[in-house]
Amino acid sequence: MRESGSKLYLIVPVLVIAIIFVAYMFSWDIGAHFHPDQTTGDMAELTKMIADQIDEGKKSGDFYIKDIKADDLAGINDYICNLNGSVSQYSVLEKSRHGLKVRFFYEISDNYYVYQKYVNGTGIPSDRPAAMKLYEQVNVIIPRIISPNMTDYEKELAIHDYIVTNCEYGYVDYSNDYAYRAYGVLVQGKAVCNGYAEAMALLLNCVGIENEIMTGWANGELHAWNRVKLDGKWYQVDSTWDDPIPDRGSFAGHEFFNVTDDIMDDTHEWTFSDYDSCDDMTYNYFQVNNLIGDYQAFKSKVDFFATRYPNGTIEYVLTDYDKDTYDMSQIANVQGITSFTYSPENYGPYYIMTINLNQK
Repeated sequence: MRESGSKLYLIVPVLVIAIIFVAYMFSWDIGAHFHPDQTTGDMAELTKMIADQIDEGKKSGDFYIKDIKADDLAGINDYICNLNGSVSQYSVLEKSRHGLKVRFFYEISDNYYVYQKYVNGTGIPSDRPAAMKLYEQVNVIIPRIISPNMTDYEKELAIHDYIVTNCEYGYVDYSNDYAYRAYGVLVQGKAVCNGYAEAMALLLNCVGIENEIMTGWANGELHAWNRVKLDGKWYQVDSTWDDPIPDRGSFAGHEFFNVTDDIMDDTHEWTFSDYDSCDDMTYNYFQVNNLIGDYQAFKSKVDFFATRYPNGTIEYVLTDYDKDTYDMSQIANVQGITSFTYSPENYGPYYIMTINLNQK
């Protein structure tokens, strides 16, 4: 009896060590094998997987990660610019020689609940009063600016112009909590770039137009804007940069409405490999509205516009601009025009001219 008992005494710790060894050696591999859709060794792919789960309204998700250090996960939200939420915290559940098993916990945003209610009629939780207020505003805005017979381009333009003319860049006096959210734009009427981008994305989602929020840099600072898919082609749009500072009420600029990478690259920076290319001009604002041409076409358009809108703003893309040969004095000869300012800026291979008539 003593001999068998001592053998058992020796076998148990050996078995425990063996189980630990097998778990260390093969547990991650087994989990990864059975969950290939939750396994990755690439940060960009991981953030895409997380974003997909957030878009589904999930509260948490487990992933099998290789070739990514645990310390690198601390800045995971720097890679996720998701309309519907973000990572609130994470926990490393397992470590093995091949990788990590990590559980991410998500904070679902008000935008998610607004979209679900607007499109699917899903109820908004009672503990999300801001989401309900945002939904009520969305439910007023969309019927006001969108009609069923509109094309996707016309819907996008209506959403862009509504945001630009109804929001002022900055922070509300009593709080900046919502300046980075769609709520700041659509409810408070004041926000910064991430709020503009969220508001564009939320309204575009609600009317069924595919889009994404883009992140990068502008003027050396972190920046967010959008890209939109029309008839299978991607276009960049930045409603923040189309909103003049100081605010000019009903005027909406269109310099950054449905532009190519080549045009946007003059003023914005982003990681090109993170996004499909934007290289089409079909739905560019100036292309659609016949506002691209040479000096003669420009002169004719200015004459026509100035006599009808003596306090308006003209935007025109010039294919042959030359500051030494362009004569802007003609504007002063138009009846009713007492003052004007103009500014030419790079626009990809061309220049864009913006002329303000009788404005301070």
